Amino acid sequence: MDRTPTTTDVNPRVIPETDRSPSMATDMTLRTVCEMDRTPPMLEEPQISGRDTNSSKFGDISEDLMQTHDVFLSTLKSRLTKLQVVRHFWERNDIKGAINALRKLPDHFVQVDVISILMEKMEILTLDLFSCLLPVLVGLLDSKMERHTSVSLEMLLKLVAVFGPVVRSTVSAPPAVGVDLHAEQRLECCKRCFVQLQKIQQNLPAVIRKGGMVAKSALELNLVLQES
Repeated sequence: MDRTPTTTDVNPRVIPETDRSPSMATDMTLRTVCEMDRTPPMLEEPQISGRDTNSSKFGDISEDLMQTHDVFLSTLKSRLTKLQVVRHFWERNDIKGAINALRKLPDHFVQVDVISILMEKMEILTLDLFSCLLPVLVGLLDSKMERHTSVSLEMLLKLVAVFGPVVRSTVSAPPAVGVDLHAEQRLECCKRCFVQLQKIQQNLPAVIRKGGMVAKSALELNLVLQES
């Protein structure tokens, strides 16, 4: 006889109760999302494109060029004004006034330009003008520009060859007997020239040390000064 199983014999199927607490993975996920919400977004650094960099460089170059242009233009205007002052005396045939004005102008470029013109008109220069011109030539010897020194030496070679013997003979001559105003004026002029020529001779060693063509001209001038 078959035995019908009773309910007491049947083991009820146990259904596991669902865990209502959040899992560790879920908790970590939520925490990460919250932290991401609280974290401000990363701001990208502004980047300068190559075109902007080039524009900035070109702008700086343009500004430098404009400043240089303004300085150059101002320098040229100043030199033009100084040359006009010298020309004012020159047009009146006041060569001594032109040289004296040139001596008072602190611009070696203007002085060299005028001296270059005088070298082509040596016949107008006198002993008196020679004495006025010597301080200008002494100043040019100390210039850092080779052209200034070269022009000064070239002019000195021409002038010393003409007036050097006159200066030395007049200074070394015995005193004149009696009153001769012209001779006294000539003597004073030669004394001024002699002092300037001594300064030039003292400056020549520094010029010789520069070397080059100016050194050659300085050596030649030194020999002329010793012989005159």
